[in-house]
Amino acid sequence: MDNQNVIDAFHMMWDNFPEPVMLIQKSRQIYAVNKKAASMGLNTEMKCSQIGTEPHHGCLCNKAADEKKAVYITYETPLGQAYGYWIPVAGHEEYLLHFGVGYTFEYPKAGAR
Repeated sequence: MDNQNVIDAFHMMWDNFPEPVMLIQKSRQIYAVNKKAASMGLNTEMKCSQIGTEPHHGCLCNKAADEKKAVYITYETPLGQAYGYWIPVAGHEEYLLHFGVGYTFEYPKAGAR
């Protein structure tokens, strides 16, 4: 699978996810963003470390890339507790999925619909 196929597979799997998702490399360069991330102004002309106004304390990109395994952090947001993930792409570990859950989308409590 070449790089374009990895990017195509990313879009197929993540474009409709309700939170922003990026396909990045250890350099923090963004190679693809899903629809939600694009709607927030994220694009392939930037690095994920340029997002936001605070330094990226807690960034685990290097750890995920070096250990070739998924890692995450938890943090508080106005919507409650959120989780940030860095997940190497199987078979193409030079790429990582980077996203958060609970940061931009308020999930209903258990049992609610």
